[in-house]
Amino acid sequence: MDPERTLGHCSASALAATLGLDQAWHQVQERVAAESLMDLAVHGRGHNPFPVRPALAVLHPDAEPVLRRRVQGLVECLNQLVRQYPADRELQDFLAIPARLHRWIMMEPAPEQLRVDYCRLDLLGSTLDTVRVLEFNPSSPGGVISSGMVNRFWRTSKLGPALAEWAPHAAPFESEDWFARWLLRFGREHVGDQGRIALFHSHESTKFELDQVHRQLARCGREVVEIEPCDIDSIEDVRLGYLKYIPLEPDEVRRWDHFCARLIEGTLVVPNPLGQRWVAENKLCLAALSDPRFRRLFGERNVDCLDALVPYSRKLGDGIEGDEVVSRREHLVLKAPYSFHGKDVFIGSEYDARSWARVVGEHEGWLVQERVRAASVETHDGPYLHDVVVPVLEGKVIGYSARMNDGLLLNGAQGGGAYAIFSPHALN
Repeated sequence: MDPERTLGHCSASALAATLGLDQAWHQVQERVAAESLMDLAVHGRGHNPFPVRPALAVLHPDAEPVLRRRVQGLVECLNQLVRQYPADRELQDFLAIPARLHRWIMMEPAPEQLRVDYCRLDLLGSTLDTVRVLEFNPSSPGGVISSGMVNRFWRTSKLGPALAEWAPHAAPFESEDWFARWLLRFGREHVGDQGRIALFHSHESTKFELDQVHRQLARCGREVVEIEPCDIDSIEDVRLGYLKYIPLEPDEVRRWDHFCARLIEGTLVVPNPLGQRWVAENKLCLAALSDPRFRRLFGERNVDCLDALVPYSRKLGDGIEGDEVVSRREHLVLKAPYSFHGKDVFIGSEYDARSWARVVGEHEGWLVQERVRAASVETHDGPYLHDVVVPVLEGKVIGYSARMNDGLLLNGAQGGGAYAIFSPHALN
């Protein structure tokens, strides 16, 4: 962050007082309420306003282009994993994607053309030297849509003149209805006229993502149906959709045969379909990006992005043994290959030696990752830790945001709030 263009809410922040941070924050909160922008609920729909904290920052003008280049290069490395998976048996064995998902990935007709259309990268760290990517999320656009709206609200608040000077170029994700316009363009390129648009979700999915996308599509004049993939037979006319699904329970896919078959046939298209999503969603991709055995998959141009952004990551039992993970308790984190909402994450430093040994012994095959220290920001009720969220659309960074919390798990479902981040440069 640029220390000259960072505003927190502490008593010593004369600049924040001069520019009117308090008044601007209340104006942003009013816009959040007026737009019915709700928080992320673990199940169903949220009932509280999207939590915005009185803090914002602009990335350092020298650091932002470097971070952007590294992020975009890293996503291209992720694309390589996606493309190589159907033909690389070692990678298949390593990622251990559940058989019900693997079956459909292997039916992709042109795997060499696969790429991750939309992806969100979650990073921790406070400088270019310390920032590292913790995970990829190619499924959930709701938080990114909301963060873009919040940035737009800040620009129309009392802080608007300062932001016009500090960050004069609105990021693509700040524009109204950007996700719907992109989805409709994606549909035109793949199936032509789309008719109704389907938002597909699993039975236990949060509705947070769907509400945002639904509203955007409706403003674009499109009829929208929200439906589970198993009910695809009831909407045979639909040719374009969006799938919100993280395979926490892969057995659910056994009821999706017709849905998956239509994706493979091309009679239904969704961004990030099966081959992209179920590879990129697997957190063991971080281990494949870090483990020297798979360096052969990546071109030299992007290797520096791996070295700069990927923390030490290994697969427990295949790349690092349990005894080493137990002995390095203070420095390591353990994560399930498929999970969300900050669940199934074990931070070694929060356990005593005996409890940590038990956790490690019960989770062979999970991701082992170097613990990365979060940066902090001052707010009206004390310091908060924060991450940096970087959404990437069709290979290009479209904005920056952050989530903050007073605990170590920085996830919207874990509470905390939104920390607005702006780019000093145009991202178009």
